[in-house]
Amino acid sequence: MRVGDFSVEIVAAGDGHMRELESGHVLARPGQVYTLRLRNHGPLRAVADISIDGHCVTGGGLVLDPWSTVSLERPIHETERGRFTVIAEGDEQVFGPDGGRDNADLGLIEARFRRELPHHDQRDVPRAPAIPRPIVTMPLPPSPRPDPSPTTPPRRPWGPEWSPPTWEAASSRVDEVFGFRGHPEVRALMAPVLPSAVPAPAGVPMPPAQLPDAIERAAGTGLTGTSSQDFVTVRVGALESEATVIQLRLVIGSEEAISAPRPLPASDEVPVRPAARP
Repeated sequence: MRVGDFSVEIVAAGDGHMRELESGHVLARPGQVYTLRLRNHGPLRAVADISIDGHCVTGGGLVLDPWSTVSLERPIHETERGRFTVIAEGDEQVFGPDGGRDNADLGLIEARFRRELPHHDQRDVPRAPAIPRPIVTMPLPPSPRPDPSPTTPPRRPWGPEWSPPTWEAASSRVDEVFGFRGHPEVRALMAPVLPSAVPAPAGVPMPPAQLPDAIERAAGTGLTGTSSQDFVTVRVGALESEATVIQLRLVIGSEEAISAPRPLPASDEVPVRPAARP
């Protein structure tokens, strides 16, 4: 989904498949490992704040260079390196005693983008890279104003034994990918929130009659396996106050609905050219 200069795509890892509907729902099967593909289509750097199931997974923010694409496959926390994995609603080991049923944000993936305001110094602005670049992040500032001097542990330097994070697994099964014998260990994305601490939902959930027929049930995100993705720290200037918000929701869909071909356009007419500007 794209809004203005930014877009978010949920991409299946390995041989799996996922499908985004026009309603903003993303169909997936339980156990599917995925990454978030974030794109900055504009000429200014931006900071993205990502939340999954109501939990922030990007710390103080994920920095996107102009005209760049970044794939996020794990939370930006040094103590947690599990990869994002689709988990069906009802799993008490992942979502707590309620199985995620009382979480109005279950499956919700929200990205908030804020551009870096232009300034007049001579800092070099990164150009579009010829090869995939590592992810960069800034820590959470102590005040609403961005911290110009973030400090986080740097990642290891480039070298012959390191390559940008990519998915190279040939197997579609999670246990085969991560070398588990039997079922892989599944961990919750964050510590489950007690029912008394769950905030009131911002809106009324969509009635079942209005949900697309391809949706079987709700789903959330857990963490499985291990990710080798690392992050570095960069300086950022002042950010715009109003964010560009993109929201998608993970759900469980049937294999037939996920693999169904996209329909052809209703008309083969050529799109109309915009009127010439004076």
